[in-house]
Amino acid sequence: MKYSVRWWGACALAGALLAALSPARAAEWPERPLHFITTSAAGSPLDTMMRSLGKELGDVLGQTVVVENRPGGTGAVGMNMALNAPADGYTVVSATGSTSFLMAEKDSRFQPSDFIFLRALQTEPSSVAVRKDSPYRSLKDLVEALKRQPDKVNVGGYATAGFHQYVLYRLEQKAGFKSTWIPYQGGNQALLALLGGHLHAAVITPSTAMAQIRSGDVRLLGISSESRNEFFPDVPTFREQGYDVVETLWRGVMVTKGTPPAVAARLVRGMEEVEKRPAWKTFMRENMQDSMPMSQPDLQRFVANEVADRRQFLTSLQK
Repeated sequence: MKYSVRWWGACALAGALLAALSPARAAEWPERPLHFITTSAAGSPLDTMMRSLGKELGDVLGQTVVVENRPGGTGAVGMNMALNAPADGYTVVSATGSTSFLMAEKDSRFQPSDFIFLRALQTEPSSVAVRKDSPYRSLKDLVEALKRQPDKVNVGGYATAGFHQYVLYRLEQKAGFKSTWIPYQGGNQALLALLGGHLHAAVITPSTAMAQIRSGDVRLLGISSESRNEFFPDVPTFREQGYDVVETLWRGVMVTKGTPPAVAARLVRGMEEVEKRPAWKTFMRENMQDSMPMSQPDLQRFVANEVADRRQFLTSLQK
């Protein structure tokens, strides 16, 4: 009798686990608030996206979404926090093009296979920004100053060995200069350093300085899009100024490996619904963001390929 009770107990437990992962159960998910982890500082474009997504997705799913900032280590702090949480879909962490750089590091503890990349929601180019009173009127002016006195020109942006430093690295390759990168915890912090005179130029996404660009306090010397950006039609591209550098940054979200497929699929469907909502479309337009429509499997492959491509850049920094 003892063994029979144990056997039936084991069957009941197995049945409960299967039920938890069944499509019917997933249809009821989520049953409690979600936790969004933003891997950059408050007020940054990534933080703004995560908070807007949290509000809209919460409405779609019928649950509260709590957003927490965990900047540091190009996303490592927030990603560690996500990996230490249960793989149940309730913890969602931000991911960007800079995430690929973190995963490409030689001794990185993170790999693309550790996460399920759910959705890429935004994409925008990088840019080189200066204050309105800067003596640099073009990208060529800045390049020539860096060639003459690289130790006299302070250039910085978000993160060490991340997307924006990579853009500067590509410019160095094409223009033939060297510089010292000054990293910040968020693009908005780099902008404050620029406005405060601590940086002579900041490599940032244009949306980071949107208000300052509109007011005239910040000028963009160039933009890394393939052609002139519809939101900044008066800003010349790097390419048309003689520097063949074309790069864009994506922003999205991911969950940890082991998240039930039905739950991951529910999150993806929820975000697809968010992208159709008028409030989200208005948010994207007001923040000058392009969309990046891509299926979850395609995004997973895209990130894996991007990580492989970024390793060459990181190797060059170690020489």
